[in-house]
Amino acid sequence: MLVVEDSPLYSPEFFADDDPWAYLAGLRADHPVSVHRREDGYEFYALTRYADIYAAYVDHKRLSSSYGTMVDGSYLPQKDSASGRMLIVTDQPAHTALRKPVKTSGFSREMLGRVGRTVRRNIRDALGKLSVGDRLDFSTVVAPELPKGVLEVLFGIGPGDAHRLLDATRTMIGYRDEVYAGTSPLDALVDAQLEVLEFIDDLIGHRLSSGRADDMIGFLAQCVADGTMPRDVAVLNGLNVAVGGNETTPHTASLTVHTIDGEREQWRRVADGDVGCDVATQEFLRWTSTNSYVQRLAVEDFPVGEHVIPAGSFVTLWNMSANRDPDVFERPDAFLIDRSDNKQLAFGAGVHRCVGAPAATLEIQTFLEELAAWDKAFAVVAPPRRLRSNFMLGLTELQVEVVDAKEFGT
Repeated sequence: MLVVEDSPLYSPEFFADDDPWAYLAGLRADHPVSVHRREDGYEFYALTRYADIYAAYVDHKRLSSSYGTMVDGSYLPQKDSASGRMLIVTDQPAHTALRKPVKTSGFSREMLGRVGRTVRRNIRDALGKLSVGDRLDFSTVVAPELPKGVLEVLFGIGPGDAHRLLDATRTMIGYRDEVYAGTSPLDALVDAQLEVLEFIDDLIGHRLSSGRADDMIGFLAQCVADGTMPRDVAVLNGLNVAVGGNETTPHTASLTVHTIDGEREQWRRVADGDVGCDVATQEFLRWTSTNSYVQRLAVEDFPVGEHVIPAGSFVTLWNMSANRDPDVFERPDAFLIDRSDNKQLAFGAGVHRCVGAPAATLEIQTFLEELAAWDKAFAVVAPPRRLRSNFMLGLTELQVEVVDAKEFGT
């Protein structure tokens, strides 16, 4: 088995300045299971084939989520401090017990309808303010409008509070990037975490006082009031939803606009109605693969092909590599806007498939629908600045010019 010392997969700079897609493609072809070590002793096994990654996602008995889902979440195989209390770092059977109230209160058909209407309004308002010739940073001006609408509905807050929460969660995920964290990344991370936790705790306190229960936070507060959920658990799962939802879709939207600029003829097929936005959404999710990987801990020996990953080992599941696997996707390194039977793993699989996947998919599809109906388009005018993170693929800057849609692609 290949052992990589001082692996680039640890490096945020590698993901921002180099070509992680090509590196992972090489591993997938020649060393689909490999070990990646660092000088300080940290190591993980990397899975890069679709079949192996899917099998790992659905094997929640031998691979545990309770030890943190990010590299460096813990330097030792010890449980995350929120294990058993926050959905993303909780194993069965407690996972199902936590997932049910979060899914019921935040991602029911009725709530998704409200989310869709609010997101559409926000996107339409943002696009409506723009004129041909305007230049702007799409990543900061338009992209945040997608999750802002979700927060407004699920958390029952106004646009100002939604932006405040977005800023804090963005720092939590992008704390290694000076654009978000400045020169003191760990301090910025801790401050952002505390800000989000205090914000959500205050919201739950207000709901407990008012009795309002028509959104996700209100439902969680009701669970606290009737004794079915401790208050700290309600707060942590509010954090889970906020961070998970806030940081994927804005980056996906920015990467989508960048992709459209480079694939104008394909985009014209959507704008002309030849390809449905639902189909296009799945290909944008596959192509961007914003959440690059998740980490698990093997609590039992875990066989992968001819290899056995020993118990006690960290294992990383590289979604971005699975989504370019030629054994699953025809022409995987080509963007095909009409790709059918798209089995992308952008949100994972199994019981730990992202609980907010329906909302995130709805956000991106709504964005595409509004963009296709718009009489203008975004032309990229400068190379984008990529986020310095090995966990989240995204853009911290995307300079665009608003152009007439009729001229876009001609």
